[in-house]
Amino acid sequence: MADELQVLNSGFVKLVEYMGGDEAVIRNARRCWRSMAKGENADTKLIRHLMNAGHKSPFEAMVFTFDVKCPIFVARQWFRHRIGSYNEESLRYCVALRDYYIPEGLSGEALDRWVKQNDSAFDLYELLVNEHGMKKEQARSLLPLGIYTNFYWTVNGSSLMNFLNLRLDKHAQAEIREYAKAILKLVEPKAPICFTEFKENLACTKP
Repeated sequence: MADELQVLNSGFVKLVEYMGGDEAVIRNARRCWRSMAKGENADTKLIRHLMNAGHKSPFEAMVFTFDVKCPIFVARQWFRHRIGSYNEESLRYCVALRDYYIPEGLSGEALDRWVKQNDSAFDLYELLVNEHGMKKEQARSLLPLGIYTNFYWTVNGSSLMNFLNLRLDKHAQAEIREYAKAILKLVEPKAPICFTEFKENLACTKP
C-alpha cells in the first residue's frame, strides 16, 4: 500500500516516517508485569486489554510523522490536538499558491461563483505582492480559509488514537473526517494488531 493518500479535491496525507509498531507497544507493556513475549495470540489479547482498560502509555512507543496538505479551516481544527509537534509552511515568508478547497458536489452557478470568489482574492493578493510591493505577511489576510496549507505532524501512537477517536466520530466535520480515515489506512499496516484492535474498540464505542 502506498504511504500517501489523496484527500478532498487537492489535499493529501503522506506517512513520512515512523518508529516502533506492535512489537514496541508489547515490549513496553510487558515491562509492567516483568513478563516475556508469549506469541501472537497472547500479544493480541494484551493489546486488547490495554485498549479496554484505557492503559495508553505503551502506545506512546510508536511515533509517526505525517506530511499533510489540507484547507486552513481543517488545519485549525487539527492544531487543537496539542500533544504532538507541528511545523507549518508560513505565508509570512512563502507566496501563497493558488490552490483552494472545492466541496464535492458543487456544480453549476454555485461552482462558478465559488471559483470566481477564490480567484478574485488571489488576483488581488498577487497584484499587491508582485506589483505594489506589499509584504506577504500583510497581503495574506485577504485569502480565504479554504486555501490549502502544508505541515508536518509528529505524534505518538496514544495521541494519534485520541485524534482518530474524536475525528472519526460522526459529529466531526466531514472534511477532517476524511483526513482521519486516510491516516488510519496509512498506519494500520505499520502496527496491524494495535490498529485492528483500535478499530474494534472504536466500533464498540460509537453509536
